[in-house]
Amino acid sequence: MKNNFIVTIFAALALSACSSPGSRERTSGDFEYMKVKQQSAELKIPEELERPQRSNRYDLPTLASSTSAKALLGRDVRISSPRLVLPLVAGSHVEEGNEGATVMFDQVDDNRSLDKTIWDKVLSYLEQNNIGVESFDRDNNTLTTDWVISVTELDSSWYTFSSDFIEQAKKFKLSLNVAPHGRTASLTNEIVDYVDENGSSIISKMDPITQRTNEVDFLNYIIEEYDFGARLAMSERIEKIRDGFGSELGVNADGDPAVIINAEYNDAWPRLLLVLRKMGFDVIDLDQSSGIMFVLYGGVEDGFWSGLFSKETLPLEKDNYRIFVKRAGSNTSITFKSDENVNFDAKQTSDIFPVFQEYMASNNLDI
Repeated sequence: MKNNFIVTIFAALALSACSSPGSRERTSGDFEYMKVKQQSAELKIPEELERPQRSNRYDLPTLASSTSAKALLGRDVRISSPRLVLPLVAGSHVEEGNEGATVMFDQVDDNRSLDKTIWDKVLSYLEQNNIGVESFDRDNNTLTTDWVISVTELDSSWYTFSSDFIEQAKKFKLSLNVAPHGRTASLTNEIVDYVDENGSSIISKMDPITQRTNEVDFLNYIIEEYDFGARLAMSERIEKIRDGFGSELGVNADGDPAVIINAEYNDAWPRLLLVLRKMGFDVIDLDQSSGIMFVLYGGVEDGFWSGLFSKETLPLEKDNYRIFVKRAGSNTSITFKSDENVNFDAKQTSDIFPVFQEYMASNNLDI
């Protein structure tokens, strides 16, 4: 029993050694084919026959003489899958046919310029990972990092029960290409220097697969940071909208009676849709870019339950109305109008304000 147990352990260790990270990226087996030389015996033609015309259509191509091409033979052939750029961020994608470490971004948040948003995310990732910036040319949209230190585990024999690590230093250049309309941009990453554990620069000897692996991995780290920040910001925004906002009576930019919401336009807009529904309005049509809503006030349904919730009843005729939503600095103004585009006067606005104010400030408003 004891002997069987020991044999099982050694078999498991042997199998684990065979599947080490380094070995999984290389070919295995014998490489006798590398010793085979091409036979180029000339076709023998009898003297009485005419020699046929020879075609080179099926000749084997000559192996390139470059160092990188000669290295990719036998055990040095890489069989790992090529690294893929991961477009995780909303509005991002990979352009078909682009072989570089490049990701495309589309404008999603109209509050900030796309190029500023991307660079902010890049700088945030570098700062969080203590990566310095060697140069940043904002006008030409290029950034070169300081040395990025990576630690790699070396393959070791299974019986040593220990691991060896080496440190390598790399520098990357990030380039942002923004479309003339400013709503689309591509971020490209390229490795510009690579120093091995001996302090020697090996960037000129790097094979294409290793180069792409390093470039795509670093770009994907930035994309992940971008995605996390975007999701965190969205989560915080949703929570803020759910908590509600304060509001007060005031005037809009034209001096007309209005309700002032203590929230930015993009936060006030979705909250307003919830509040209007609760107040008894049905939104028929809307355009957030111009800040206008066409609504129908249907009132509260008649019946026993309506008497218990009289606060929901507004002093309005069941009719069509218009609501204009405008930015007012860090606040948002709401102006109610009739279907004929006539502003509510101060009394009409103040009559509906108590109900509006209560729902706008309600926590976790439920429709």
